[in-house]
Amino acid sequence: MILKKNLKNPWTSLLNHTRFKTNTELCRSGIEIRKKKLHQKVEEESQKLMLDLDELSKNREKANANKLGNLDSMKTQVSSLKTSINLTVGQLNKKANFDSLERKIEVLEADIDTLSLKFVIPTFITSPHINKLIDNEGIGNIVTVDDRFIVAQTDRSITVTTGQSFAVEVSSLIKDKECKLVATLTSSSGEKASPQVKYYEKDEYRITSTCNCEGDWKMKITVADEHVKGSPVNIKVEKLGLVRTSGKLTDYIQGAHQVSDVMAETNGCVLVTSVSKEILRFNQSGSFVGTLLAPHDIKAYRMHKMSNGNIVYSNLRNCVVMCDDKLSTICTFGKDKSKLQGGLDVDENKRILYVADGDEHCVFKFNIDKKSMLGKIGSKGSKAGKFKHPSDVAITTKGNIVVADTENDRIQIFNEDGKKAKVIIEHGEEDGKVIHPSCVTVDADDNLIISSQHKVQLFDKNGNFIRRIDRKDDGLLLPLGSAVISYRPRRLAVAYFGSNNIKFFNY
Repeated sequence: MILKKNLKNPWTSLLNHTRFKTNTELCRSGIEIRKKKLHQKVEEESQKLMLDLDELSKNREKANANKLGNLDSMKTQVSSLKTSINLTVGQLNKKANFDSLERKIEVLEADIDTLSLKFVIPTFITSPHINKLIDNEGIGNIVTVDDRFIVAQTDRSITVTTGQSFAVEVSSLIKDKECKLVATLTSSSGEKASPQVKYYEKDEYRITSTCNCEGDWKMKITVADEHVKGSPVNIKVEKLGLVRTSGKLTDYIQGAHQVSDVMAETNGCVLVTSVSKEILRFNQSGSFVGTLLAPHDIKAYRMHKMSNGNIVYSNLRNCVVMCDDKLSTICTFGKDKSKLQGGLDVDENKRILYVADGDEHCVFKFNIDKKSMLGKIGSKGSKAGKFKHPSDVAITTKGNIVVADTENDRIQIFNEDGKKAKVIIEHGEEDGKVIHPSCVTVDADDNLIISSQHKVQLFDKNGNFIRRIDRKDDGLLLPLGSAVISYRPRRLAVAYFGSNNIKFFNY
């Protein structure tokens, strides 16, 4: 085996050297062809300019000749008029004839003025863009495979979970729809996967794949057996399930209440509510960072982060509060309408705030710009479209409304206007069913993450069961709010009311 490998290397080197020489000659030919085409193009454009100049000169000479002919005719008429004037002067009593001749002279003078030859000089103006273009870009570049294809900087080293689909973006400096990229994916233990390479417009490629076991993987991306810039891509694959657990909230703050919700911040940290004015902050490793203080009359229960950085949270003192990232209050919603103590979400495209209200057995809708209530979805009951103590609501990317119908032990989904309802997850102990669901989270792929009394589960957008995220031995005690805090890898933070802590899962 070693002998075969040693014999193979010289032949490989010779082949690569031959390919290099061949490509060098092709480059030389390409430069010559480019030079000839540019020279030919300049000749063609010069000829066009010459023809335009000849046409301009010809037209101008013709126009001047016509005017000169008309001028000679008018001179004859003026001479005749002068003779008539002299005769009229000799007969001063004929004033009418004199006035008539005077008017004719004025008309002829005006006509002569219009026939004045314009002094026109043709001028050649060179295009400034040609020299600037050649100075800046030349007539081309000599590039290698390493220069023509480039892996996106953010995709050169990534972390995913087992079975998670991911994409690597590659841009190209040449326009060629015939895909020439080849991608291979191999783990350190020898496992292999089959990436799919697809060409997109604007000279971009997307390579998608999944890795079926944890460990370190490498994706080699080549053209004609040569690596593109950024290859190989390093991929770390983490296992699914529980990653880490924080301490109890009372370990960090004396007198802290029970944990109720979590929310991802843009800086990678996680905010945690505990039905008090103190909101705790953890990093993704589960370490406590510090606290934020809400106004003294606030008891934050459930939270939602908006794209502009503002936070909307339900307050156990009977209203919903919108604040900035420092928890300074901006406005409130529904202060005199209901308790509004449930989960909430915002459809930022439609500018609608949705709040689940268990006491009123419905989901309230507010216009977030006008701060006015728009109406409600549902009422008390067990039929589709009705609720018993709903505890959370979430909006899909298409604007559908998903509700945790807690005491009916089910998940319902409504269309955008909230009028058509469908039960997509039923009551039951087994996987794929729920008992007292308390939280609905929608991830970037429109998957549904459902926290219920006894487990946390992953479903697709239609409610089809994918898998259980936690395990029975993870110490589940009443999971409440959850939030996706990372997409590479896919990671979820869950607030556990019973154990008063935060658990972090890869899913």
